[in-house]
Amino acid sequence: MSQHVIQTLQELGVTIEEVTLKRLKKALETVSRGRVKKYIFKPSGRVVWVVVGKERDYWVIPRLYCSCDDFYINVISRRKSPLCYHLLAQALAEKAGNYEVFNVSDEEGEKLEEEWRKIQ
Repeated sequence: MSQHVIQTLQELGVTIEEVTLKRLKKALETVSRGRVKKYIFKPSGRVVWVVVGKERDYWVIPRLYCSCDDFYINVISRRKSPLCYHLLAQALAEKAGNYEVFNVSDEEGEKLEEEWRKIQ
């Protein structure tokens, strides 16, 4: 396992034993496919992270929250995992600088946030 991955897990306060191999593989694959996006709203400077999943885009608040079902079910409700693969992918991508940046107006950002918040 790369030092980069181990260091990121340590920064997240997660041990390698707590992260399943399946989640780690999905997170690394997500990063390598360029599915982590950073939106910077102008002129406010507000930042929103999004991870493109198989079925939809997921809104991620680094280290805290993801809008996916896995986060709600297995992280919050069942407490089976400390994080979903989207949160891990965001952290890995940010650490490696491997993400796409979009500069959008605050107005356009409001419309995007509305989409990300929709329950599907």
